[in-house]
This record gives sequence, structure tokens and C-alpha cells, in this order.
Amino acid sequence: MISVENLYWILFENLLKPTNITCTYYHPFGTTNALIRNEFDTPQWPNDQGLVLFHYDQEPIYSHDQNNIFFGANGVSSNYFKAPRILANSERSSLKKKICADESLLDWYYFYHGFAALDWYRDAQYLDVDLGISNAFCSLNNLVTDKRSYRMALTARLVDRDIFDCGTVSFNADWHDCYRETQSSHSELSVTDKKLIIEHLVDKKIQHLSVDRYQIDGNASARFGVQEYVLKQKSFLHVVNETVYFDTKHHLTEKIFQPIVHMRPFILVCSPGSLGYLRDYGFKTFDRFINEDYDLILDHSARLDAIADEIHRIARLSHTQLKEMLGDMQEILRFNKLHFFNEFKHIIVEELVENFQQCLRIWNNGRIKYGCQLHPNLAQAKKILLS
Repeated sequence: MISVENLYWILFENLLKPTNITCTYYHPFGTTNALIRNEFDTPQWPNDQGLVLFHYDQEPIYSHDQNNIFFGANGVSSNYFKAPRILANSERSSLKKKICADESLLDWYYFYHGFAALDWYRDAQYLDVDLGISNAFCSLNNLVTDKRSYRMALTARLVDRDIFDCGTVSFNADWHDCYRETQSSHSELSVTDKKLIIEHLVDKKIQHLSVDRYQIDGNASARFGVQEYVLKQKSFLHVVNETVYFDTKHHLTEKIFQPIVHMRPFILVCSPGSLGYLRDYGFKTFDRFINEDYDLILDHSARLDAIADEIHRIARLSHTQLKEMLGDMQEILRFNKLHFFNEFKHIIVEELVENFQQCLRIWNNGRIKYGCQLHPNLAQAKKILLS
């Protein structure tokens, strides 16, 4: 599998460059700090014969990002914003569709974080799975404010249900951070959420938490290494605290693939319908063992209540019951891991290439002013991406 750090380069050389498409992306890699031209070649600035592509595929799109992405931010020449444009992205949302329509952007969707997970977690296919468990669940949190403040509200619910000590929890904030979030005029937390946070995190003066004897922090939710592997193998249920929660968009990151490569069941704390979105890529979930009705609850606070209730139910099971349930889940767990390292790669590569080809079709059929005379070798691109 190609390294995700070189994904843009591979896409440029095999899809964009042969089609005279100029590539822009954010620098440093993994941030949205500065929009720059690609470093892989020295193409001419866009003119009447070329498309411009914006890589905004690592983070979800929010309305306030629009000026940053499309209107000459961070010193990029305004010529970039006069040519036809493609938006490379990793979400399905009505907001993205509206932005693409308003800005005459071609929509190139692909599962960026699927490629990242296949790269970062590739060694897991060679590691043994230990059926021994010592914790009922793990809930790892790094950022817990602003769009991620739901993690604060969920942690408060774990304390409220007296199951905090039944699992492994990391929390990268202290009570001051919690208090400031409850007082923010921009907070998306409900009144109930804020009350629980004040009662269980602020009044009890909760501090930054690290977990396990390795002192692993919340970044372990996305990292893969020996320490993280041992930590996560100890936990029965993985509470996957995703990037997107307070929205209707579908945007999953590498986090959801951690329990899959560890062969552990999970609860997906994300926007409504995210379990269905994951199943669209061929994965199985655990409705035979876990009440997954939470995934269909639109009210964000009520969805957290349903999630916390299910974590509570599982946390109160005996060690013997958890071990027996884990044994009963083996068919699903094995299927998901094998699917991840085999068919899933083919699915997301096929999707990436087909959606790029669709952008070219739209560009060429008169709906966009300019036409493309060059054509990439799509079969060769698929072969490289699958290597």
C-alpha cells in the first residue's frame, strides 16, 4: 500500500498531471494552515486550458471554511480562483453539495481516511489477537472543545452513571477547559450537557487524564504502535469518538478502523447514520449484541444518552459474560479485519478513480466552459493505488 504522506504526489503524477490539472493542498501536511501549490512539479499558473484542484480531504467542511478554501487565502494567486476547479473531499453532506453548486466546483469525493488507515495500520494484519480482556471499554479523547465538545459531555455521562472506573479513559483537558466550554456563546452543547459537565467535571475539578502504565494520552485514539496495541487489546468495547458529531454529514476518519484491526466491537460516536455509512463500505456492525438504535437518533444530546446507556449496560456485565460475548462475535470481527485488508482497498480505489473520471466527464460535456484534451491512464492509476 502506498504511504498516505505521498498520496497527493501519486494522485498528481497519475491522474492530475496527465490531465493538465494544477494541484493545491494545505501545508504542513495534516493541517489547514496554508494553501500552497504542489511541490511535485512546476506547472504553469492556471489559464484557459487548465483545471485547479483543491485538496480539502483530511478535515470535514464547515461553512466558515469556505473563504479559506476558495478565495485566495494564504497568498495563493487569485488566478487559481478564476479557473474551473475541483474540490477533492472526504465527506458526504448537503453543505458540500451546496458549496459545490454555489462555487461551480466539481465534486471529487473519495475516502481519504481509508487510505490513511490502510497505511498506518498495515502491520496489524501480522499480529496475533489476544482474547484476554481486563477493561469493559476504552474511550480515548484528545481534543474536547468546540466541535469536539460532545466528548466532554459523554465523559460526564460516564461519571454520572458511575462506570468511569470500569473502563480506560483519556481526557486531554482540565476543569478550567470544561468550564470555559460551558460558558462559550458558540458552544453546541445542550443545556443538559452543560449541567452534566458542570456537575461531574467542573465541580469535581477533573484534571488531564492519561491511561495505562505507559501514560498514553488521547492521541492514542488514532495512533498505532506497540503501546497502543497492548492498551486497546485489554478493552472489550471500543468507544470510537469521531471527528464529526454535531452535524448531519458523513465523514469518518482512521479512528473507526482501530477496533476493526484490533478485532474488538465498537460504539461509533458520530453523526447520525454513520454506522450505515460504514456498512456501505462492506463492514458489519454489532446489532446482534449492541443496541445500535443510537445511530438513528437526530437529537445530539439524546444520542449521547443512548450511547452512554449502552456503555453502562456493557460495563456492568461480568468478565465471564464479556469474554463469552467476545467469543460469539468472532465471525463478525474476523470478517471485518479481513475485509479491511482486502476488499475494502479495492472498493475505495475503484471509488476514487470512478469519481475522478466522472469529474472529467462533466468537464468535457459542456457544463463547464473549458474542455480536457488529455486523458490519464485510469487502469494504471488503479494498479498503482492497489499496490
